[in-house]
Amino acid sequence: MAQSPSSNASIGLVKRIPAGFFRMGSRFHARENPSRVVQVAEFEIAHVPVTVGQYEAFLESGAAKEQQWWSEAGWDWLKGRADGWGRKDRHVPDGWKNQLPKSAHPVTGVTYFEAEAYCKWIGSVKRKSVRLPTEAEWEYAARGDDGRPFPWGEDFDPRLVNTLEAEIGATVEAASMPGDSSPFGVMDMCGNVQQWTSSAYAPPPHEAVPAGKLCVARGGSFNDTVFGSRASYRRGYPPGFFYPFLGFRLVVG
Repeated sequence: MAQSPSSNASIGLVKRIPAGFFRMGSRFHARENPSRVVQVAEFEIAHVPVTVGQYEAFLESGAAKEQQWWSEAGWDWLKGRADGWGRKDRHVPDGWKNQLPKSAHPVTGVTYFEAEAYCKWIGSVKRKSVRLPTEAEWEYAARGDDGRPFPWGEDFDPRLVNTLEAEIGATVEAASMPGDSSPFGVMDMCGNVQQWTSSAYAPPPHEAVPAGKLCVARGGSFNDTVFGSRASYRRGYPPGFFYPFLGFRLVVG
């Protein structure tokens, strides 16, 4: 008997992050100020970003076309009633045809709306509460409680991570660079792909940004230099934005 597409749905391995305090932000960029101590409750976060193969199950199930999984704003975006920022086909991630053969790579070219819908769907399939991380959760999972700038420690090493310095120029398989691992064993937090969070972005004074709501993205990517790959670095994008270096990660519970 053939399996239904949703039977292939997977949250994947998750890591438990204990409750704790950590110093969030830094003094090195206006977006990261002020540095402050933040308390985070216990949560579980996916070991790696959502992969092409995981996202494919969402599309193959037909759920990506069902309104029940989308926010109101997301549904408006999907139906072409909101700015698509040049997206030709809103029913699949940008560049999907080229991504399909790379099932173990992080999915990219997805908007905040698509990430949000996927979370709601996979949560229903697995009967769990699944969502995007807040940026505080993301940063804590990436750097722990000792203020380290990179998941592995104080000093940047281009051999450990898929950033611009590695000169790979594309995604690699999730968790295939074992040096890019946080104190909690969470992978791909410094490089490979940037990741959407659930937090709203408020730009610092004088930063030029698009009008309307902005969402925080965290993490470095194959397109980012060492400065942008630090665990404290943050970006703000409209929820309808998509990039070939932007994906997302799940939090369970």
